[in-house]
Amino acid sequence: KMHMMPALQLFGAGREKRIYAVPPYTPVESLDFDDHPFTVQEWDEPCAICGSRHSYLDEVVLDDSGKRMFVCSDTDYCRQQSEEQKK
Repeated sequence: KMHMMPALQLFGAGREKRIYAVPPYTPVESLDFDDHPFTVQEWDEPCAICGSRHSYLDEVVLDDSGKRMFVCSDTDYCRQQSEEQKK
């Protein structure tokens, strides 16, 4: 999502007391290491809210018995997908 994004992206590193910026429309590649190549993570379940199978999902623990659900980490994307399904 960072690759060629039209917005200025700002990141804070509190312990370093620094702010890092990625300018708009910057080409970005995922980090890849010789001993640990980058792979896109996949889940067995879709988002519990919008049903997306194409977004990064957060695992949410619902109760003490370990019941879990997966939801989109990008809440705006999730909302847009939910609205599209209602049309």
